[in-house]
Amino acid sequence: MRTIVFAHDQQESPEPRKHFLELAGYVVQLCATQAAMEAALRQGPPPRLVLIDTLLEGRNGFEATQEISQRMPERSFPIVLCSQIYRPRPFREEALRCGAQDYLLLPMAPHEFLRRVNQAIGSFVPPDAQKAAA
Repeated sequence: MRTIVFAHDQQESPEPRKHFLELAGYVVQLCATQAAMEAALRQGPPPRLVLIDTLLEGRNGFEATQEISQRMPERSFPIVLCSQIYRPRPFREEALRCGAQDYLLLPMAPHEFLRRVNQAIGSFVPPDAQKAAA
């Protein structure tokens, strides 16, 4: 199944991004908090991607990404962070340091958003595969 776990903030409705991803054939599981996201990641098969807004309720998206990367080092899915507020380049660098595959600055044209999501999924190499190749 082409599932995306989407941990969204309260700044804007997640519905436009969710709808666009669903039109592209993804099943989107919305999570309003980090706790809900963590529960979704523990249940069922791993998603194809985890999409995290930077302003989550509880921990911020950077902290959530780092925590997932540390708790699930064998994860088989990429993480993409999104932000409307944290725009300067150091935030992108921090997102990548925390374990994100990409950092998207919003708003973004829907076709570009989908292209970047697909790119993150297509180019992701699970950590176990990286170790085996080394």
